[in-house]
Amino acid sequence: MNRRSSFFRKVIYGVIIAMLLFPLSLLSAPATVDSKGGKLAQLRAENGLSQAGLGEIDPASETIKLATLGLRGLAVQFLWNNANYYKKVEDWTNLTATLEQLAKLQPNFVTFWKYQSWNLSYNVSVEFDDYHDRYFWVRRGIQFLEDGLDYNRDNPHLEWEHGWVLGQKVGRADEKVQYRRLFKADDEYHPKDRTPADRDNWLVSKKAYLEAVRSVDELGKSLDKKSPAIFYSSAPKSQMNYAEAIEDEGLFDTAVAAWKVAQQDWREFGNIPIEHSTGKILIFNDQQYLNEEVERLTVKLEGIVDGLREKVEAEARENLTPEQEAVLEIPPAELDEKQSQLYYEAQNAMEVTPEKLAAKAGELEPSKAREAREVAAELREKETLVRYIRNYKDTTNYDYWALRTEFEQSTAAVSARTLLYRARRLFLEEGDTVQAKELYEEAFERWADVFEEFPALTNQDGTTGDDVMVFIYEYQDVLEQLDESIPEDFPLWDIIEKFDSEQKLQIPLREHLQRVRAEGGASTDEAAGEQPAPSAEEEAPESAEADSEASEAGEADGESGSTDGIEQPAKSDADAT
Repeated sequence: MNRRSSFFRKVIYGVIIAMLLFPLSLLSAPATVDSKGGKLAQLRAENGLSQAGLGEIDPASETIKLATLGLRGLAVQFLWNNANYYKKVEDWTNLTATLEQLAKLQPNFVTFWKYQSWNLSYNVSVEFDDYHDRYFWVRRGIQFLEDGLDYNRDNPHLEWEHGWVLGQKVGRADEKVQYRRLFKADDEYHPKDRTPADRDNWLVSKKAYLEAVRSVDELGKSLDKKSPAIFYSSAPKSQMNYAEAIEDEGLFDTAVAAWKVAQQDWREFGNIPIEHSTGKILIFNDQQYLNEEVERLTVKLEGIVDGLREKVEAEARENLTPEQEAVLEIPPAELDEKQSQLYYEAQNAMEVTPEKLAAKAGELEPSKAREAREVAAELREKETLVRYIRNYKDTTNYDYWALRTEFEQSTAAVSARTLLYRARRLFLEEGDTVQAKELYEEAFERWADVFEEFPALTNQDGTTGDDVMVFIYEYQDVLEQLDESIPEDFPLWDIIEKFDSEQKLQIPLREHLQRVRAEGGASTDEAAGEQPAPSAEEEAPESAEADSEASEAGEADGESGSTDGIEQPAKSDADAT
């Protein structure tokens, strides 16, 4: 009986297993060329969980992974060591072969594609003397990223990196003139349907950035730790870089049209909702509206009780300690460390905040306490949004580039750049210093008109002043060859005063300022009590170096570094041109 029962149970189990095979086969059937496969295969494809969802399936890659018999990590380490060695001994053929083997073992390791692209474009390319050879390895690095995108479709980090290298390495290198020319003529690289006008490296870069934006906005891919402000500003900035590049090449009519497109792109970027690290949504172009709201709410809150602000300020002043009151009478520059702390505490105590206004209003008029709290909360919210927007706009230098796209289309700016282009060619290529001098001076008159129409361009945050200084230095070289000096009626003395970072013109500037003082005038900086920077021939006072802060636009998402010993080139914020 027991044997029979055991036999029947086995038969039943066997029948159940056989019955389950059919639904399991329907659920787990793999996808084929003619079929989408079972339900599980379809779900993997829909949610991007399968290899097919990530990118191209390479049979050779899968075979190599299986051939390592579970020792893929050791094989990868071995190949990385080989790659380092081949680079060190400049064996580029074996280096390329080793990288291809690594790609087979690590097709979905995004950092590998990013890092080795940088290695080829930046580290390997500089080992060659001829710029044609250097360009070959720059392009190889770009194509290496494109290979990575085949294995990792719609990956916004690789797509963004692709845009960066296309723009910055081709368009910012010392050999950018040669690289841009070779890139446009590179029939092997460009697809056949890409027109000659679209072969500019900055336009191809912009297209790559837009692909990254599509992957995030339409396909829901994650930015991870990438700054959204930097991410979304990259495509418009490539358009600006394109406009600037063709401007330098003398294509001024085309450049004006390009700046117009850049202005529209930048305005659209300013309307994109950007998520702050706190979760708040920021729209850059809302800042003016929010500033008006802050002003309106401030007036409304202070008007709840007559003389409310004055009462809060008077009460705060009464609560100061004698020591705090005393330090408020001392100029901040003369405070010692202890006094500075007291000064800071006194300033905080004297600050009139929405919360203090609301509390005082509730104390004076209890019936209006709720209204005061509500207005104060709304005011604080708007102030916070303004502060966040201002900080994020500073990351991309938003206001400057909005102004740049506007003034570059002005008649005065186009005229100035046209004249400078002609003057530079006469001076550097033809050696005609007399006519070059006349053109430079006419161009500087036009630049004076530009700075008068757009005074914000003289702020240190932008690059326009530095750009103009390059031409002023060239003008000084012209004058030296003619045994002349910068004339007293030179229209851009204030630009020299603010932007002569190389201090090449400090002596003529000082002489100019002395003449201004003798005539009863004063320069802008001296009127504020500032002295011009010392000349290179004079001993400058000791001063601490100003710290420079790396822009996130110049980082490779924090992932491109590696411990394999290959030099990692640093990115600059050249994306902000």
